[in-house]
Amino acid sequence: MHSFLPAACDARLKRFADYLAEKAPSGKLPGRQHIDPFEIPDLLPYLMLYDVVPQAGGELRYRTRLVGTHVVDLLGADATGKFVDEVLPAEGGTEIIEEYHHIVKTKQARYLDGELRNRGREHIQFQRIAFPLARNGEEVDMLVLVMVGFDARRLRLRRKNSPSS
Repeated sequence: MHSFLPAACDARLKRFADYLAEKAPSGKLPGRQHIDPFEIPDLLPYLMLYDVVPQAGGELRYRTRLVGTHVVDLLGADATGKFVDEVLPAEGGTEIIEEYHHIVKTKQARYLDGELRNRGREHIQFQRIAFPLARNGEEVDMLVLVMVGFDARRLRLRRKNSPSS
C-alpha cells in the first residue's frame, strides 16, 4: 500500500494512488500520457493538473491546466490557465508552492489535509494528494492532484440533527 497515505484518508485518493502505481512504467514516473480519463471518469471532478513551468532564473511556477468540477466548487473559482501563485491566498500560499517544489525535487507524492485558507471557505475541510508526472519518466513536468472536501458546517448540522443526538 501507499505508506504516505493515512489509513483514514478518502477512498478516492487511495484509488487514484493505486491507479497511478499500476500505470507507471517500471522504475519510472508515470506521465500524463499514462492517465486515461475513460478509465477513471468518477475521479475526474476531483482532479487538478498543473504544468511545471521553468522560469529564466531557474525557479519554477505552476500553471493550472485543469480543475475538476468538485474542486471548482470547493475553491469557489476555476483557476484554469492561471499560475498557482496568482490565485493562492496570501496566508499559506507560499507553503503550498514550497510543497510543490518539494514534490518536483524529490519526485515523491505528498498528502495534505486541513481547512481551506481561501477567504469565506475556511469551514471547508479537505484531503489532497499530489503526484509528480514526467513525460520522459524522469524529469517532472506536471503535477496531478486529487482533492476532496466537505463543508464542516453541514457535517456538524447533520450530527446535531441525527436521530441519535
